[in-house]
Amino acid sequence: DPLGIVLNPVSGAAAVASELAITSAEIPLVLLNQVPSAEQGALFVAYGGVNDYLSGVNAAQLLVAGAEKAGVTLGDGLVVNTVAGHTAAQQRVQGFRDEMARSFPDGVSILADVNSGGFLENEGYSIGSQIIPANAGKFNWVYGVNDALAYGAMRAAKESGLEPGKDALFVGGTCMNATTNEAVMNGELVGTSIQSPYIEGAAAMWALAAYLNTGEVVDGETNLSPEAPPSIDEPPYKWNFMPNTMLDGSPASYEQTKIWGKSASELCDYN
Repeated sequence: DPLGIVLNPVSGAAAVASELAITSAEIPLVLLNQVPSAEQGALFVAYGGVNDYLSGVNAAQLLVAGAEKAGVTLGDGLVVNTVAGHTAAQQRVQGFRDEMARSFPDGVSILADVNSGGFLENEGYSIGSQIIPANAGKFNWVYGVNDALAYGAMRAAKESGLEPGKDALFVGGTCMNATTNEAVMNGELVGTSIQSPYIEGAAAMWALAAYLNTGEVVDGETNLSPEAPPSIDEPPYKWNFMPNTMLDGSPASYEQTKIWGKSASELCDYN
């Protein structure tokens, strides 16, 4: 029998049947990738991974800071989303909406929030090619729920004659690869955050090892420190959120910013 299982569901809701089967077999289960709902609490030992709501909050903060740096007054905007019903994307967009509402109490509007059917640059380009011309002259920012989608939409905007950083600001807030990192460093994307798959996997394995070592779980949630992984000799929390450290876009930030001993340049790679 396995000592435990780490489950990486593509859809949080669709994972319930698997969670039921694993729990019924009395195998300790740790989840990652999709933050489970409180109603699923009895079906897993702990969650170790991303805080997608915080990712959306940080993206809005990066957008606001980028606008201030560029001397741009933010108006209405567009959202390039992922797969319809994707829990993580829904949480990101909600966090983004809530932070924008806090920053602009008089309101800014999202003119379009369109599912792309994927997570990569080509999907962002495809949707951007549709919603950017359709809303010409009505928006001055675009949020892609990761940097690849934002970058793809930015390509479409350039083909429509828009200049990133001047005519419209683009933000993703989840660093992806060398191409998107370069776009952040040259200012075409206003900033990003480190949401590393390496750290996510390590966070989940830490939570499982800590539970197996202690046999306990602390109720509630915690934000894991970027300095070092927690001790596996202390009980994990029910919800353990990995660091979501923001980068200012400078080359130095990619080399000097570290999570668990690895630099952002090492961690910002989904390839």
